[in-house]
Amino acid sequence: MPVVAAGANRVCVLDPDMPGHCLKYLQAPDPQRPRALRHRLRAWWQVHGPGRDANALEWQAWRWLHARQGDALDLRVARCLGIASTANGPALRCRLVPSNEGSGAAPSLYALLFGPARGRYDAPALCAAVTRFEAWLQRHALPLFDLNSGNLVVVERDGLPELVCVDVKSVLGGKEPIPVSRWSRRLMRRKIARRAERLRQRILAHAPLAGTQPPH
Repeated sequence: MPVVAAGANRVCVLDPDMPGHCLKYLQAPDPQRPRALRHRLRAWWQVHGPGRDANALEWQAWRWLHARQGDALDLRVARCLGIASTANGPALRCRLVPSNEGSGAAPSLYALLFGPARGRYDAPALCAAVTRFEAWLQRHALPLFDLNSGNLVVVERDGLPELVCVDVKSVLGGKEPIPVSRWSRRLMRRKIARRAERLRQRILAHAPLAGTQPPH
């Protein structure tokens, strides 16, 4: 199956049974790779608490968002369809965010900064897309904090680049032992603003460059 994207704990491939969709499979962590304690604990929980693995968490997070946004959520978040049983084991089935060219998946923001799609949009245009995405989160008080360039793909609407999130599990799962940023509207807004500003600074630092890829 053609790979759409690969992360530290999951791989996303094209769905052979449903054109226009993709499947996210859990991957066992590499035992040779140094991992922080929180990552080791998360891997342990994935084995001993399967209801909290990355796929289950994202499916739950997407349903939480959809209950609040309805189908309008599709403009900003890739639609999840649920956990599917496949020949290769369980996977989270999601709707593929298509590229504007009509074939394949939309490029990630990371690809636009460091990969083959570099230079398609300039830094001000991408920063403005981040600002519009941030405004949507703030307007609806949605605790989506993991604003990194690999979790966001870029589509073009009315001649402008717009961000679509393809991994929303941070809505329900994050690094905070006690999720106070989800309980306090004030802290939520401040955290979203910090993460969005960090992403804009990353864009300003790397969008004009054609250097080697830094660690993600």
